[in-house]
Amino acid sequence: MDIRLLRQFSTVYEEQSISRAAERSFVSQPALSNAIRQLEEELGCLLFSRSKKGVTPTREAEQLYPMALRMIAEIEKIASVLKQQQNREKLSLAIMPELPHQYVAAFLHHIQPLLSEHELLLTQLDQKSPARLILDIMKNDDELFLPIWREEYVLCVHQNNALAKKTTVTVQDLHQQPFIICPPCEAHQRTLSLLSQFDMEVDIVASTASKDQVAMLLLANHGISFLPEGMARQYPEILVKPYTGVSDYRQVGLAWSSLQPPSPLLQKVIERCRSMPVMTR
Repeated sequence: MDIRLLRQFSTVYEEQSISRAAERSFVSQPALSNAIRQLEEELGCLLFSRSKKGVTPTREAEQLYPMALRMIAEIEKIASVLKQQQNREKLSLAIMPELPHQYVAAFLHHIQPLLSEHELLLTQLDQKSPARLILDIMKNDDELFLPIWREEYVLCVHQNNALAKKTTVTVQDLHQQPFIICPPCEAHQRTLSLLSQFDMEVDIVASTASKDQVAMLLLANHGISFLPEGMARQYPEILVKPYTGVSDYRQVGLAWSSLQPPSPLLQKVIERCRSMPVMTR
């Protein structure tokens, strides 16, 4: 049913005059009369009794009027909602993989009050975005970086690994242990360098392209390794062992372009993040 016909019917019903309704609707009287007849044909009933004094609503018109008002209101509501969606400012944020979900969730919860009337778009790092949640070492030269949290690297072993029984693991305990390495990880490289200074070495049993793959091999009890604490705590089978050697960490933060001013919404997010202390995990 054409919503236009319902609007014109409602106007005629309220004015009880074709001429006044036509003037109010900015249409000609013949056009309005044709619209009413078309609606009557669609419904199969007479809506108005016509006389020289004007029009009088029939019983069917009395029943139709409140339903017509509801339908018109719903249509107008749809248009209003869609218009609001179009006018909402969007914040696009690229999030690097392998960040602990609980830490990312804490960050998003912190900025949530700023997003109540806006739309948040989370994307992958390979998609262009005005802001990125990344490691400090991943920052481009033309980006600014604001630290959000610092996450310690911890020694991880499977619950069935021999080292799981030790209360504390020393540097010497790592000698000739089966070690899972992630070459892109600077923490792993520094750990191996430290061991070499003590004339010790580990047995590299696996090399991975990501920390997620390190976690998979740890779950398979394929060896030992270091992971950011947030990642390690996600798996009950992986034990975090106190370690007396030199610890390492990674810094996660918000990066955005220095070549152009941030959008008003992104600027508010930056200011809110600046107001909170860097979280240590």
